[in-house]
Amino acid sequence: MNESPAINRFFNTLGRQFAYFYARRLLHSEINWEVELPVGAKVIAVNHPTTTDPFLLMSWPFEPIFILITEDAFKVPGVGQFLHLAGHIPVYANRGREAFNTALNLLRNGQTVGIFPEGALSQEDGQLVTAHSGAVRLAAAAKVPIVPVGIALDRHFVSSHQLNQFGVKEQMRWFCFGAYEVSAGKPLVCDHAADDQVAVTQSTGILMQEINLLKKRSAQRLLDSSWPLTDLRLN
Repeated sequence: MNESPAINRFFNTLGRQFAYFYARRLLHSEINWEVELPVGAKVIAVNHPTTTDPFLLMSWPFEPIFILITEDAFKVPGVGQFLHLAGHIPVYANRGREAFNTALNLLRNGQTVGIFPEGALSQEDGQLVTAHSGAVRLAAAAKVPIVPVGIALDRHFVSSHQLNQFGVKEQMRWFCFGAYEVSAGKPLVCDHAADDQVAVTQSTGILMQEINLLKKRSAQRLLDSSWPLTDLRLN
């Protein structure tokens, strides 16, 4: 983060308040917490069905959260400046170590970090793609818990288009209205070294299993809700 901590806190709080208002007033969005969030530094690890997820993630914890977000979002005029001011972390291609070190410093300073372990959007049908190990390595290095989170949404409200401007060429999926359910599970603890590749791989597998189970739990709540769903295209 290049801005002062006071500026980061101000814009981070502003973003969280706006995201909270949007999620609660303009979406049919509920969050189910299996247990209370741990106090202090933690990693919140989430599946990634749409491009809108980082914005909505800002509204979940009632505390500052700093999210690792693809560099392309920082190239969009207005959006990029806000993300920088709020202290969110750009993930540049072939420069993942920079983002990792920034996130690790935040965790060691008692902050909460949000991450999408898949590193890209999930498949269009909501199936998870192969995860990277960054979430587990961060938690192990900082000795903090990971909170797994699973999102499910009504895909009838997802709009896809190709963005080809601002130096960005990427397929985007936006979710502006509709049913968007979130389930947060029990914190996981990685009691191994961050450079133990075998243990990191095992922990990453366990993390993604938990996220997938929580995603299914969120999908079930969608099916049980009163929102009209013409088929089961839930992710």
